Amino acid sequence: MRRIVAETLIGASKDEVWALLDDLAGMPRWLPRVRAVTSISGPARTGTVYRERSSFLGLPGARDWEIAQHRRPTRQVRVAEDGGLRREMTLVLEPRGTGTLLHATLTLHALMPGPAGALLEMVASWPAAWGLRSFAGSAKRAFEDAAR
Repeated sequence: MRRIVAETLIGASKDEVWALLDDLAGMPRWLPRVRAVTSISGPARTGTVYRERSSFLGLPGARDWEIAQHRRPTRQVRVAEDGGLRREMTLVLEPRGTGTLLHATLTLHALMPGPAGALLEMVASWPAAWGLRSFAGSAKRAFEDAAR
């Protein structure tokens, strides 16, 4: 298992940040690597499933995510299984002064045991870390750009 963490302080209320995270169809507007979000099974809540079409280093990809936990307005857990990995992204919002701290954690679990699974987790952790930091930074920029 590998765990990756990213945090950022966002100059917006917890409810505003939550609304951004809940707008699954709107993710391509603020998250540059996401090209489209399709096959949304309904509004963001526990059990909602969606497909994220994205690119990394110019290579297209798609991943199906499910919202496993939805505690408005403080915590979301999203899970995906593909490429031999289970990904669990936990998003926690905490008020800080006039803003909100976004604490994002991504846990990678190899679906295969032993050294091969450990190697897969190690190799996957680099792009996963980049993606999580990009997610947190893009959420912050979504509000900074709106203020301009």
